[in-house]
Amino acid sequence: MHQLIRVLVPGTTQDDALARAHSALDKLVGVGIDTASVYDYYGTFDQADSRYKPHVANVISDGSSETVDETTVAPTFPLDSEEGQALLDDALEEQTEEFGDTLSKFQSKVDDLSVEDVMNNVDGVRFHLGQLAECRGPSVYIYNEYGGGLVSPKAVDEYVDRLHNASSCTSGGNGDTAAATKGDEQMSRGWLVPADVHF
Repeated sequence: MHQLIRVLVPGTTQDDALARAHSALDKLVGVGIDTASVYDYYGTFDQADSRYKPHVANVISDGSSETVDETTVAPTFPLDSEEGQALLDDALEEQTEEFGDTLSKFQSKVDDLSVEDVMNNVDGVRFHLGQLAECRGPSVYIYNEYGGGLVSPKAVDEYVDRLHNASSCTSGGNGDTAAATKGDEQMSRGWLVPADVHF
């Protein structure tokens, strides 16, 4: 099955953000030392056509006066842009809905089971319990630069704040962009990179 995930990374340029996202995605497919695969493979929007480009185009077109053509969907989005925020909100909504559905399934099964039934995985109840505890994998839609899942709205907010604070420090500590030594393109900022993953 395929899934659209988003990777949040710092970067000074779009290419830098893509490279960092590829590093995180490599970890999610088991590339590298001490990594465990949770997906079979991935594709980012700079590599090939993706089945999710129409979805991304629709999300970033909503609330905008311009219609975005799926053939012109960018491979990365600054987190401080309307497009980046819309895609992050969309991922949070999907992840929250997935978690809520899984929690409902677990609750409906566990209410009628004894402790021993749960331990013996009657009615597959432990599968749903495992999904609720996942930090990476199909129930997680948002990842950080290290391939770690951002499993709650609070975790996402804290990570986005960290990216924002890092970019403020790069520009001189107080957010003064005039203090940046090489202009805006050399300042680190937060980026959102959509990726099509298969599991």
